[in-house]
Amino acid sequence: MHLSFALYLATAAWPLSGVVQASETCRHINIPVSVSVPRFELDTTINNNWDAATLTFNFTRRDAGSPTAPLPISGVTSTPVESKFTISAKLCGTGKSILILTHGILESSLYWNPGFPGGESYSLVSAAVAAGYSTLTYDRVGVASSSPANSLSEAQFGVETAILNQLVHYAKTTISASKVALVGHSYGSYLSAATASQVAVDAVVLTGFSGTLQFFAPFLAGSNLRVARIQDPLRWGHLDSGYLTSSDVYAEAYGFFAEPFFEHRVAEWNFNVDSQPFGVGGLPSLLATEIPYGNITAPVLVLQGQYDLPSCGGNCLGLLNSTSELFSNAKVVETVDDLPAG
Repeated sequence: MHLSFALYLATAAWPLSGVVQASETCRHINIPVSVSVPRFELDTTINNNWDAATLTFNFTRRDAGSPTAPLPISGVTSTPVESKFTISAKLCGTGKSILILTHGILESSLYWNPGFPGGESYSLVSAAVAAGYSTLTYDRVGVASSSPANSLSEAQFGVETAILNQLVHYAKTTISASKVALVGHSYGSYLSAATASQVAVDAVVLTGFSGTLQFFAPFLAGSNLRVARIQDPLRWGHLDSGYLTSSDVYAEAYGFFAEPFFEHRVAEWNFNVDSQPFGVGGLPSLLATEIPYGNITAPVLVLQGQYDLPSCGGNCLGLLNSTSELFSNAKVVETVDDLPAG
């Protein structure tokens, strides 16, 4: 599967001109999924913002994850645990080649198709549909319109990988897609890579990704994490206290954007509309999971804003050379590390 130049630019979140918004070709669908995977047993408790601050410190200290500061994991269930969810998704376009788009943390599926005035110029969905693809965007479990999930036992990396595996199957069978490509951002890129290592897909596009989490601490600390139900009871009072969000728009701007390469109104929309809390179980379960990148045989494209903070510590130049080596069995690996963005 070859990605068009328009799709290439849209994936990079760079404004496009002449792109028609895809809303008239979209329909909402609810996709029931049942997953049965082992779960990490987490021994952390989040009740208030003091707990969130303590968790942030523990995850960002110099020896985090070492024997002196182990991850808050006490074990793994002896048998798989089954959960049933309904995934809220939107299918756009009529092309037989489909892109399954997985958003990151502190985001929702709106990331891929922003709704503010002029947002179509930032929309991967609009660009992809205009190029003849279909897109399947979805809210990850526990996020926005998808089923709620326990922040510790269900909002885990392995659970979300199993869900994405099922969405690939859904695209191939129910939608009858001829080709399936996975496109991810940040945490969603790790999910996309994990799924591509387990099930056959035709292409993988990873953004906000370098294959290493060694630069994640500045992003996590700078987010000034707060308990979502305390931060905004009207919007997120239904979530359990293990769902965390950032403190304000400036914290998110620090983590996601880089001056002078963004519009402030985009950052404001991102915080006020797109931003969604994440279940705290996702972080230690990702850190404790070894993704077998060598199992991926599909072509891989890694697109990076040069100033990406969580993936590259604010400077991606040259860093993706080692990223390419992860995908030792991919048909082809292409990397871009100098897009003018965060």
